[in-house]
Amino acid sequence: MKAGLRRGALLLVFAAGGVLAWRFIRKPDDTKLEFVTVSIGRRDITATVNATGTIEPIVKVMVGSQVSGRIQTLSANYNDPVKKDQILAQIEPSSFKARADQAEAQLGKARATVLDADRAFRRSQELAAAKIGSQADLDAARTKLQLAQADSKQAFANLSQARVDLANTRILSPIDGVVISRSVEEGQTVAASLSAPTLFTIADDLARLQIVANVDEADVGQVAEGQDVSFTVDAFPQSTFKGTVQLIRNSPENVQGVVTYQTIIQVANPEQRLRPGMTANVTIVVAKKKNVLAISNAALRFRPPKSLVGGNPKAEDKASAEKKKGKRQKSRVTVWSLKKGSPQPEKVRIGITDGAYTEVKEGLDEKDVVVVSAQSAGSPGPGAESPEGKSPVR
Repeated sequence: MKAGLRRGALLLVFAAGGVLAWRFIRKPDDTKLEFVTVSIGRRDITATVNATGTIEPIVKVMVGSQVSGRIQTLSANYNDPVKKDQILAQIEPSSFKARADQAEAQLGKARATVLDADRAFRRSQELAAAKIGSQADLDAARTKLQLAQADSKQAFANLSQARVDLANTRILSPIDGVVISRSVEEGQTVAASLSAPTLFTIADDLARLQIVANVDEADVGQVAEGQDVSFTVDAFPQSTFKGTVQLIRNSPENVQGVVTYQTIIQVANPEQRLRPGMTANVTIVVAKKKNVLAISNAALRFRPPKSLVGGNPKAEDKASAEKKKGKRQKSRVTVWSLKKGSPQPEKVRIGITDGAYTEVKEGLDEKDVVVVSAQSAGSPGPGAESPEGKSPVR
């Protein structure tokens, strides 16, 4: 009796242990997977590069002063249109006029000295020709004349410098344009002893601007002159402006280890809504293709569970071989197409991408469907509310 009970208890223990062992060691393959697929179709794809930059005038001139003095009058203000050689400001000129008058007097004195020395030299020549004067007297008269002529030239140079300084008391516009900055007030004293202080900043034409955009080194190889550009600014978030790539500068900009290259973008600004200094969020169109075979980028990112691939040695070997062979070939990727209810790896050569879809050059046809995700059957996820073009397949 006791032996029978003991035998029954052992059978119950073994049965319970078998159930527990089956629950823990069963393979995930026993769980059915639900695959979400998308079809391969044709669409237009536009590849872009994004960057940020600053709007600047095409020509911006800093107007300074070459002489020191007190600002007597100001003739230009912010946003004033100016013409070339128009007077922007006048430095008090009285001291410079006095120096010019003094230099002019010194020149007159030097010229009189030259005339006197010239007459003395001629007399010495006549006396020497008549055998009355000595050669020493003639040489001395010649030297005196040469020194007087040199002094006259120096006096003339001093007068020219004084006149230049007097003329520089008038601050003139070097170009036709618009005053975008003024750094002085009337009555202020400017000092130009070491360097020319900046008084005005003039932009040549605010109807034509440029964006200096910083393009990352990873993207600059796709950017070329003549490409179309669209951009927005924070001042007009609902408006999109257009431009054209004009130049990619070869000088790199390295900020905290990030290397970028300045890309110059020409912008038309006929309404002058854009202002210098605005930050532009730039999108450069680097490639555009119409009606090409395209695949969702979600399919490029999908990888089936290891348990599923492990249960298909052929698929596992093919995927492993293609991964090793095309590891560094970014133009070739592996996607998983659904065939007979099972995902199979397919080697695909891809082209440009717009971030959501990628061009398929070879490896798939329009009749193919590719897997974008997988989940356990019955679990919450894509089903009735799956994205357009996607369908769950068990």
